[in-house]
Amino acid sequence: PAPSSLEGPELPVLYDDAALLIIAKPPGLVVEPEGRAASVVGLLAARCPPFDVEGVAQPGVVHRLDRETSGCLALARTDDAVAALLKAFQEKRVDKRYQTLVLGRPPDTGRLEGPYARDPKDPRRFTTRVPSARRAALTFTVRERFREGALLDIDLDTGRTHQIRVQLSEAGFPVLGDSVYGTEAARTHPAALAVGRQALHAWRLEVPSSATGRLVQVESPLPEDFLRGVALLRG
Repeated sequence: PAPSSLEGPELPVLYDDAALLIIAKPPGLVVEPEGRAASVVGLLAARCPPFDVEGVAQPGVVHRLDRETSGCLALARTDDAVAALLKAFQEKRVDKRYQTLVLGRPPDTGRLEGPYARDPKDPRRFTTRVPSARRAALTFTVRERFREGALLDIDLDTGRTHQIRVQLSEAGFPVLGDSVYGTEAARTHPAALAVGRQALHAWRLEVPSSATGRLVQVESPLPEDFLRGVALLRG
């Protein structure tokens, strides 16, 4: 591969077999190629072969993390593995857990469920405040409380685009550092500035591997930027 395809951040491998590769995605990196910028797909194609997906030597993408979101990301090595992973997602055999820092005082536990669609006022955004047949659901638990916010564990029932950020913001608990759905206070809080991005991390993933037939469970510890935000909130 050309040297440029290797230039980019480290992608720690959490699990690897003939069908499935799970990495800890760093913040600030897109999953799929956009122009000439580094991407997870491009870096892994160069660093962690072999891949054979639709006749191309690059990993198959079956779920995504936003550019700013860090944590566990599963990719497929073959067409069969792509099909098996997509089926596992459709059959709810994949368990994705996130951690996030929010402003406000959420209850100890809660469930957010409702319609989900593009915002008619701005098609780049999503909202729960419109009628839609498409649903979004998540459960949250407070892991740690601070004077001005909380660290939440999130269990996603559905994997809609921007879902966690939208549902928490519209419930009154905006994600720190969220430039799209966050309030001004959530964007400018010292802890948000310390993190330098939306404070959202995919910390745990449980997914079946078609190579072994077994359930794979991996965890990705909170990265340093996120921990800086936690430290500031603790005061």
